Amino acid sequence: MSKERRRYFRIDETIGISYEILNYEDATASTKKHYAPDVLDMVSSQDKQIQQLLLEVSTESPKVAKLVALFNQKLERVVNQLLLETNLTEKIARKVKEANVSACGIAFENDEGIPSGSRLSLELTFYPDEFSVQTRALVVSCEPSRTKNRWYWRIDFLDMSHNTQEMLIQHIVQSQSAQLRKRRG
Repeated sequence: MSKERRRYFRIDETIGISYEILNYEDATASTKKHYAPDVLDMVSSQDKQIQQLLLEVSTESPKVAKLVALFNQKLERVVNQLLLETNLTEKIARKVKEANVSACGIAFENDEGIPSGSRLSLELTFYPDEFSVQTRALVVSCEPSRTKNRWYWRIDFLDMSHNTQEMLIQHIVQSQSAQLRKRRG
């Protein structure tokens, strides 16, 4: 009897991979740790308050109201620039790698080793349509690779939604079909 553990089709593909090693508290939290929406909600709420107060102050002191409005505009530009740079940093942090992927996990070579059992926040980007998957993951094994100073990571996806997993399965089937057509053609 075979000890094959695979539950889904697997394909070799070039994908974008970014990850963050989670500590215990992070591992039990949601994978979507983006702070931008919370900041934007706060700023939006404060903008409403500022606009209301500016209306009240503008009749009493037009110069003060104009000064506050200018400072508010300047602050908005700074916040927008910071958000833009954060998004750019996240895109740069994604490394394109050859990986073996299925609907339940992924394996790839990496420049660093990591202890088995480590938990990750993982973002995968599949090309050419830039379909993106965010999930938590568990490092099943990390062993020295045949390539010098490289490690081979084997990772299981954790808590992936059914819909995301279905989209991933569809992508894998389509990629597998495209790879087969390319070999025949």
